[in-house]
Amino acid sequence: MLHIVNKPPEHSAAHQMLAVVSPGDTVLLIEDAVQAVLHDAWQGWRMEGVEVLALHDDVVARGLSGYASASDKPLVDMPMFVSLTEQHPQILTWY
Repeated sequence: MLHIVNKPPEHSAAHQMLAVVSPGDTVLLIEDAVQAVLHDAWQGWRMEGVEVLALHDDVVARGLSGYASASDKPLVDMPMFVSLTEQHPQILTWY
């Protein structure tokens, strides 16, 4: 399943997503959710078997590129975003 999150890590939607995500799932952080690159201790980065990605354009728009690259957070571009939606038959968006 692909989980698309647009709320920052401290928001209830992000907490709810973390409660239901399972190994094999992918989490895509967009909009304000990319603030998670500032928090190495965020639970999402430490989940076994869950791929967590951040949308590059949103990281750049929020001035977080340096943090993302310094902490080696995986970023995806818009074509990869589209590809992820094509690869996952189930998508859940957390707003």
